[in-house]
Amino acid sequence: MKRLVATLIVLLALPHTAAEAASLLSESQARNKAIQILTGDPYGNSVAEVSSHIVEMRLAQSGDIRACGLRKGPAWEAHVVVVTPNKDQFNHGVIDGYLALDARNGKLRCANLPLID
Repeated sequence: MKRLVATLIVLLALPHTAAEAASLLSESQARNKAIQILTGDPYGNSVAEVSSHIVEMRLAQSGDIRACGLRKGPAWEAHVVVVTPNKDQFNHGVIDGYLALDARNGKLRCANLPLID
């Protein structure tokens, strides 16, 4: 009986888990959303240039993101590194931070990058 109950619980959870996973943005979709947000000075003016500054995309299912800590719901987080020509700007000419997007709709959740609202 216990085995039957455990099996039923697992089977009932599977469709929910699959549906939830299907509703999340893919890494490619999340990267494109991040590029749209970052386009402009100092992150770059072309898709290729901005994309070259995104060194990692990470899906945080738990919502625990470096940009702003633990938040509710899954998030895509882009690690962004830009070396600027002016060494007097930012941190000796280096921007190194994170931009987090809601993993379901791609809206900006938070960022610890300069010039991003």
